[in-house]
Amino acid sequence: MAVMRARLATRPRANARPKGVGRVDRSSSKRQVALQARTRELGTWWEGLPARYRIVGATSLAFVICNMDKVNMSVAILPMASEFGWSAGTAGIIQSSFFWGYAVSQLPGGWLASKLSGKVVLPAGVLLWSLATALIPQAADEAILLLCLARALVGLGEGISPAAATDLISRVVPVTERSRATAVVFGGLNAGSVLGLIVAPFIINQFGWESVFYGFGALGILWAVWYLISFGGNELKKAELELEKYNGKPAEKKVEQDVPWGKFLRSKPLWALAYTHFCNNWTGFVLLAWMPTYFSNGLGLDLKNASLLSILPPVASIATSSFAAPMADKLIADGQPVTLVRKAAQAIAFLCPAICMAFTATAEDPFTAIAFLTVGLGLSSFSIAGLYSNHADLSPRYASILLGFTNTAGATPGIIGVSLTGLLLDKTDNWALSLFGPMLFFQITGALVFSIFGSGENQGYGAIRHAPRPWISSAHMKSYCCPHSTVVRQSNT
Repeated sequence: MAVMRARLATRPRANARPKGVGRVDRSSSKRQVALQARTRELGTWWEGLPARYRIVGATSLAFVICNMDKVNMSVAILPMASEFGWSAGTAGIIQSSFFWGYAVSQLPGGWLASKLSGKVVLPAGVLLWSLATALIPQAADEAILLLCLARALVGLGEGISPAAATDLISRVVPVTERSRATAVVFGGLNAGSVLGLIVAPFIINQFGWESVFYGFGALGILWAVWYLISFGGNELKKAELELEKYNGKPAEKKVEQDVPWGKFLRSKPLWALAYTHFCNNWTGFVLLAWMPTYFSNGLGLDLKNASLLSILPPVASIATSSFAAPMADKLIADGQPVTLVRKAAQAIAFLCPAICMAFTATAEDPFTAIAFLTVGLGLSSFSIAGLYSNHADLSPRYASILLGFTNTAGATPGIIGVSLTGLLLDKTDNWALSLFGPMLFFQITGALVFSIFGSGENQGYGAIRHAPRPWISSAHMKSYCCPHSTVVRQSNT
């Protein structure tokens, strides 16, 4: 009897819970409630931001994903070349195929952005490059030509995105904030390089090189879905109305008219900007494609360390743009000529990196070379306040088309420079001659051309008629209708 009572005492009750289960469930529930509360707070904060800040932030996030999908091949090319037996020349051609699509999409992308607005063109570009990224592993297994075509489609999608972003900035951001907005948006490219170079080696080592293309492609598709849900309504219109109130002038109603291509082609400042874009991108695109390989083969580092050290220049670029852009905006707000600010910023972006690249090419110690390379690429981000802010200076109305025009020239180094570097390496096996020699030439000549022929003044390529809104004050209406009024009228041609 005593034994039976002991067994009954130790037998668990039918409705009894294991010890500690209730406490775990309550703790988990509290964490879920706290997470939901933080999510609601974040959503409230996001919705409370001005519409232009939300648009700039979302566009910057797209550019983060943009460069993640650009640099993934820079890392994956090493195990892919080993698996498929590619030479440096073949690897260079494969990497340069991205720029086949990137180059041909510039002017069409600018035209589409000016007609449909960046709100439409940007998510279309993200969807295109993300789907093409996910197709790369299958294309690589089939044939090199198919792989090149897939990468060209990635370039096609990414090629229309800068014009879309420039269109959005010119529509919703005032001139005194333009350098900072440009820094935030295009700074996403550097952030994407950092994330891509950190994450890609880990994914490749754990799951194989194919997985990096599947994962990054899926990320872009998710962004496009979120953007269409969040910004598919009247966010752009809200931001445009905010800009009208900020400027204190009536809303602008664009009248359909032919794009003044003749004026573009006769414009010395625009041609100077195009050559500047070419020179700037020779450094950026060639190093972006070859830096992990240079660290691995040229400096003798393994894949993981090569990729991790490759993030240092983009980090330095982010740090530089964080103070270069606000400084440029403050100088302009304090009354300094826009032309002077743009030329000074671009001169720093060319000449200081040129000095650093010369030291990098001749350095014997790997870490000394990496240090100079990091400082040089960091200082090149002064172009955010020079080159990349200059299109909207020349013409806010046609800023997206102007970027398409100059970025067509800017895409050429991706085709010529990336493949030429690989071919020169096959012939000379000399990194100083193959990688850094052409770079120095274009940095110096680019600084000279922009300093002599560049401009930060509105070029008057086209005029826009204005349609007044009822809320505009009579004083501003008088200033608009009567040019001799004391209220300053702002041009947006």
